[in-house]
Amino acid sequence: MDVTQQALPSDDELVELILSGSHEHFDLLYNCYFPRVYRFARKRLRDSVEAEDVAQEVFMTLLDALPSYRGQSSLLAWIFGITRNKVNRRFRKASPLLSAMDSDSVLDVEGSEPPVDNAFEARRLLALCQEIVSRDLSETQRRIFDLKHLQWQSIRSIADALGKSEDAIKANLYRIRCSLSDSLPGIEGLLRS
Repeated sequence: MDVTQQALPSDDELVELILSGSHEHFDLLYNCYFPRVYRFARKRLRDSVEAEDVAQEVFMTLLDALPSYRGQSSLLAWIFGITRNKVNRRFRKASPLLSAMDSDSVLDVEGSEPPVDNAFEARRLLALCQEIVSRDLSETQRRIFDLKHLQWQSIRSIADALGKSEDAIKANLYRIRCSLSDSLPGIEGLLRS
């Protein structure tokens, strides 16, 4: 029987199986808890794209932090603690500094609503990103960039459109962000919005 069709093992058993290298049990954990983490983040952030990024970060952090799980609370409560911290960091995140590429001036974007000229600058930076994407990334990564950042599609819809797993899309998005951050420092904050 496929592990995804089984009942969820106890928290301690599930953690032990994942730490022993069971990808199937991590998938089971992911499939069981991702929707809850996403809904929690979306309710707090009021932004589906931002919530999807937070949920992705939670599960990436979870992989690193899982050895520290001691069972003093339920696994779900522990995961929600990580989620709450990730959401709170989004609220504390400083406003990004946008630097015009053709001048030495630096614009400090303050407040909750950026002025129209900063929105124009953001669009221009995205166009520069697209130039870098077309020059430095694979065809698949270019398509993913277009679908995610220019057409505002969810990871799930991108995965469906390209016939790839959501994890493959997330891994490619991470590589794209790294590549763009190397070429355009400070752009990562723009790509997360």
